[in-house]
Amino acid sequence: MATVLVLAACSSEDAVVAPGVGAAPAADVGDVAAGAGTDERDVLSAPAATAATTNTATTTTTSTEVTSTPLATSPSSSVEHAPIVRVDPPDPRPGPVLPVVQGWAAFDLHLQTILRAGSDAVSATVIENGEVVHEVALGWRTPDGDPVEVGHRYRLASISKVITAITTLQLVEDGLIGLDDPVGARLAARVGVSTPADGVSDLTVRQLLTHRSGIGQYENLMFARQVESCPEAAAVALGRGLERAPGSTFRYSNVNFCLLGLLVEELTATAYADVVEQRLLQPLGISGMRLAGTFDVTDGDVEHESTPERNYMEVLGAAGSWVGSPTDVAEIVNSLDLTTPGWKALGTAMNTEMMTITTDPPAPSEPGDDPTVPAPAPTGGYGMGLMIFGPGGFGHTGTVESTHAMTARDASGRVWAITVSGDHPSSSRDLAGIIGEALRYSGVTVG
Repeated sequence: MATVLVLAACSSEDAVVAPGVGAAPAADVGDVAAGAGTDERDVLSAPAATAATTNTATTTTTSTEVTSTPLATSPSSSVEHAPIVRVDPPDPRPGPVLPVVQGWAAFDLHLQTILRAGSDAVSATVIENGEVVHEVALGWRTPDGDPVEVGHRYRLASISKVITAITTLQLVEDGLIGLDDPVGARLAARVGVSTPADGVSDLTVRQLLTHRSGIGQYENLMFARQVESCPEAAAVALGRGLERAPGSTFRYSNVNFCLLGLLVEELTATAYADVVEQRLLQPLGISGMRLAGTFDVTDGDVEHESTPERNYMEVLGAAGSWVGSPTDVAEIVNSLDLTTPGWKALGTAMNTEMMTITTDPPAPSEPGDDPTVPAPAPTGGYGMGLMIFGPGGFGHTGTVESTHAMTARDASGRVWAITVSGDHPSSSRDLAGIIGEALRYSGVTVG
């Protein structure tokens, strides 16, 4: 019989990226934890927008019978004859029609795919024109079956870098430090390194913010319990030789932002978390966000599965230890969008600095190169604690054990944030495609 289905979703192969969050040049970006399945090295190459389908699709399934006879061969010819196919006439009786799910209900329904793939919880928030227009929380906050609710806090992982960068740049705005001031010797002294490695003393704020300090990734140092805290990790890194010349090529390292958190404390004589609270969270009306340990779960926190004896949250510090809700994250990112109403974290000049893509020094010219033709300006890459996804698009991803998170301001001006407890999707960058599909299925447009 013929069956007519009205579907509220399209093929999983029909994936799109949230508007304005397109593919950007790949970079070596990573919270790479040995054995933790955490890898952000490909977060700057989000899936390209490809599909252009409607929110509903009609599919007709017709019963067919294929006669399973062998292919016949004429004695006088080597030409094979196709199998005989009989097609039953369509059944005139109407089939069942499923209701069409539209609007934010369709958005929420699509996020259920993350839970069906095995993750425990997912929450998301969408902001338009500076106002929260949608919040959703799905799944379980704890293994005991407590449901997750809007406002519950997830690990934010490297989205913490956006918070640390904003706070550092606020101190630059206030004249406490300059972007190009050397701070390596000061930081080395703070963590008890009397003889810093060559080049360390000349490290600048700008180099730390842009991951161009020359410090290595130190994945095992940060994630394999070789030290117990961010200051201990900093002491190891500053006492060893730099991997490359400061200010040269991009090399994503959590140590850079661990050091920036210590610099905030050095400049203000105040705990890093308290400075963030006073300068960023309170002006935005955000409460409840905090730095958390690997097994530090309180009421309102989502419990991420964690391997016993690990301590990466304690070691990451300002590089990746914040917990918060997707609404908290979206509000912080919106504070960087100078086109929307509301309190803004930075002035115009410093905001521009934060969003300026840094580039590698030009490669040596090759024979035949025209020195009068400049290289094209990049449209995607890394600014200061901020990933640039293309014209008008910026945000960050976050990945640690049992954690995937992403936030973006897309080219349409919409801001979104999504947080996951679990191992699906396998890469945090895939959240851009999932959000893009959910928004497309919803049919909701920016007003």
